[in-house]
Parts: sequence; C-alpha cells; structure tokens
Amino acid sequence: MLTRFTNLIRYCRLVFLFARTGRTSDFGFWRRFSLGLKIMHVYLKLRKDSASTFPEQLVLLDAILRINRSISGHIAEFGCYKGAASVILSIGAKITGRKLLVFDSFEGLPEPAEPVRNIANGAILNYRKGMYAGSLSHVRQNIERYGEITSVEFVQGYFSSTLSTRQNNEKYAMIFEDADLVSSVKDVLKYAWPKLNCGAPFFCHEARDLEVCEIFFDSDFWRVNFSCRPPGLVGAGMGLPLCFSGFDDIRINPILGRFGSCLAYVFKQ
Repeated sequence: MLTRFTNLIRYCRLVFLFARTGRTSDFGFWRRFSLGLKIMHVYLKLRKDSASTFPEQLVLLDAILRINRSISGHIAEFGCYKGAASVILSIGAKITGRKLLVFDSFEGLPEPAEPVRNIANGAILNYRKGMYAGSLSHVRQNIERYGEITSVEFVQGYFSSTLSTRQNNEKYAMIFEDADLVSSVKDVLKYAWPKLNCGAPFFCHEARDLEVCEIFFDSDFWRVNFSCRPPGLVGAGMGLPLCFSGFDDIRINPILGRFGSCLAYVFKQ
C-alpha cells in the first residue's frame, strides 16, 4: 500500500512538471495539467497492457503538443503491443487535429533474423516470434474506452508488406517506433523516414538495444538508402533520463533522473 501511495505521489509530480514546462498559448498550464492527469489515469488502468512507462508516455504526448503547426502530416506508430501508448498518441492526435496511424501485425514479432544485445552488459535479448502480440480487437477496445478512436487508422500486417503499399504523398509529423527487431526497424526507416517531414521527431523505443542503435550511426545504411549521413540517436545506450525532476531540452522535455529509459529520439534535418 505504501509503495502504491509513493508511486502515486511521484506520478502527480510528473504531471505537475509536464504542465509547468512547454506551455504555449494553445496549451497552457491548466490544460496540460488536465491532460497529464488523464494520461496518469489511463496508465494506471492499462499498466499491464503497456510496454512503455508513464514518463515515456508523457514525453510522447509533450512531443506531439510541441509539433510546429507548419509541419503537416500524421502521427505514425510502428509496433503497438496492446495499445496503451496508442491511447496516448490518439489523444495527442485528436487535440492537435491530426490522424494516428497504428502499424502492427497484431500477431506479435516476426521470426528474428539476428540477435539483439543489451548495450550495458552484452546479454542477448530473448525476442521470439509471436512475442508482444496484441490482437486488433484488444487494441481497438483500449482506444475506444480510453482514447480517441475517431482519430485512428489501423494498418495490419508486417512492416515489410504494408509500408510499401502506402501512398507516396503520405507524410508524418512524428514517428514512434517500437519494432524491437533489427530487420523491422530497418523496414520502418526505409519506408517511413522519407515520409517524415523535416523538423519532425522520430522516437525509437530500443535505446538500450545495441544492434538497433547501431543503425542510426551506420554510414553505409544511410548512404545506400537515403544518400545522406546517419542522423545519430539522442539517448542511445541509456535512453532519455526520465525520472522525477525536470529540465528543458528546447524541443523535447524529458523528465530528468539517473535511471534512463528505453526511449531515444532524433529530429529529421
């Protein structure tokens, strides 16, 4: 009981920090505070269905609120598990007048083609075919109950099959990628990176996965696919330091601590 109460106090502090930073004429303190409380309520209800933490979800929502109005496009999520983060992204999409595209097989991971290791200790991560499966009906139900289903489009199938069929003129204002496997992350980058508008953020949820982080620094991959230098990845290795005090990183407002996270990002230049 004491642990639950302590966590609740910590979550409320995060909500206050979320409301205090990043205020604009459209999203002032009280509106952000109300949104933060709503996200906290959703997280506590869907914690068992969530692959992301409450601080990570606040950062994602904050990033949506900070997208410049001059940047057009949808919010795109690649890999949704059971839809907890999708709920948060749908709320952000709704209040900013955008659409959320949820890309997932809804059957879990495909067969891993190569191992992925933890950066800190070199341990091989136990990714398996079918892992992180969440049915489309379950994800839809969570969004209908807690999010904004009218702002959501589901795209079912493996990324290697679905992304190549999207319209060429489709554009993204933010990407949240939680694809786990090297081959899947590469598929997302090959097809979705060109659709991401300049100045828009790309969030990666494998900040501690060595082989995934290496992609963002791989000169050959970026030269062959995009004729450009690799963009790097802010937070690679430890993840954004999300805990219980704050700092302002100009365009992103992580909540600073010493424990890190699985979340990293880069802005497309």
